Amino acid sequence: MGAGGVPNRTIVRVDGRHGDLPTSGAKPNSRYDLYVNGKKVQSRWFDANGNVVRNRDYEHQDAHNNHDFPHDHNWNWSKGFPKRIPENLKPDYNLFN
Repeated sequence: MGAGGVPNRTIVRVDGRHGDLPTSGAKPNSRYDLYVNGKKVQSRWFDANGNVVRNRDYEHQDAHNNHDFPHDHNWNWSKGFPKRIPENLKPDYNLFN
């Protein structure tokens, strides 16, 4: 399911580096998966307008060794631009799979 339980119409694979996934302008109700050196490190879900609503991090820098993986983050658009909420959430595999 895509954002808010809408079925994903598209899953886009992006081969690149951390930070290469868009926050807007994505295919509506899609999921983009980021692969770095052939390994999936992040998934990002987009709403009907192509705006990011949720991330799932499978791997990233963890210098303080205080992250559980995978973990999710919501995004806030209330000020007209995307802001990732820093709170780590347990993955929601029902709405974001």
